[in-house]
Amino acid sequence: MRATFTPEQVEIDRTLAEMSASGLLDARRCLEHGFAFPSFDGALLAGYGQLGLPESAGGFGSSLVDLAIAVEALGRTLAPSRLPLQAAAIQVAAAAGIDVADAAEGRVRWTLAADEAAADGPDGWSAALAGGAASGAKTLVAHAGDADAIVAVLGDEVALLEAGGLTARRSLDPTRPVWDVELDGRAVLASGPLQDGLLRATVVAAADLCGAGLGAIRLGADYARERKQFGKPIGSFQGVAFQLVDAFVAVKAAWDLTLFAAWAVEQGDARAAAAVHGAKARAGEAALFASERCTQVHGGMGITREADPHLFGRRALASDPWLGSGRWHRRTLGRARLAAAVAEPAAA
Repeated sequence: MRATFTPEQVEIDRTLAEMSASGLLDARRCLEHGFAFPSFDGALLAGYGQLGLPESAGGFGSSLVDLAIAVEALGRTLAPSRLPLQAAAIQVAAAAGIDVADAAEGRVRWTLAADEAAADGPDGWSAALAGGAASGAKTLVAHAGDADAIVAVLGDEVALLEAGGLTARRSLDPTRPVWDVELDGRAVLASGPLQDGLLRATVVAAADLCGAGLGAIRLGADYARERKQFGKPIGSFQGVAFQLVDAFVAVKAAWDLTLFAAWAVEQGDARAAAAVHGAKARAGEAALFASERCTQVHGGMGITREADPHLFGRRALASDPWLGSGRWHRRTLGRARLAAAVAEPAAA
């Protein structure tokens, strides 16, 4: 694994940051006036949906790290783009051998249906594919309302389903409207084995959370430079600065782990699953912590609807349960390590 980004990866980050510079304003509009995709969303889907896909699957031949970098850049501004959901769906479908060319080039819109009510992780999901028919239900599926098709995780299988069977839900995150999806009766357009698709999608989720965490820190730092007390910017006081430093350390650790997880999954490394569990758990925790520190730095303004810190908190709270809560990932990783520790003496 490289210790630094390639020039191409630096350019991905720079370009996405420029394209989504208005993301926080767009997020605010979603809160005040209802959800709407940003003007640049079509260009994002057409230009970046092919990241993390081999050329044989209709991609650029780029890595999962490249995709994580793009998603993290979008997360920093809370841009209300469908790219993270579309990319996660594409990764799951491509790993299952489903043709993703049209979705990767932005000609059709997909979303990923994985989570289920009353289950905080994949081992509690019960929706299934049997006899060529899907059964069960998925909950809080972002952007399902305008999707052309839905990629559903059904046990050890993946199915591309016709859109429909939707019940609108109220979303904590105004940038991501959500629906419950009833799978029974939905036509199965294609299917295949899950493979490592869920690990790849979880890397996308972790990258999105890391971006939100860094965005919250930057918002707090900007305010700390502008707000003055006793004739000095409040950021010059250790009691303020150290809060943001602690948050940055947490987000940086989560981002480093997410990049390693992306590399490990791509390489088929034996540590891939453990890295993904750790990355998702740390990313959700760090994003929430960063949003809390951002709110604290803003003082009384931070808890108002008119200020922006709560938008980052909303993203962290809404996205942490996506593809397994941090609690579920920590528990799963702990059980795996315990099993390995028990098996090691026996093998010796």
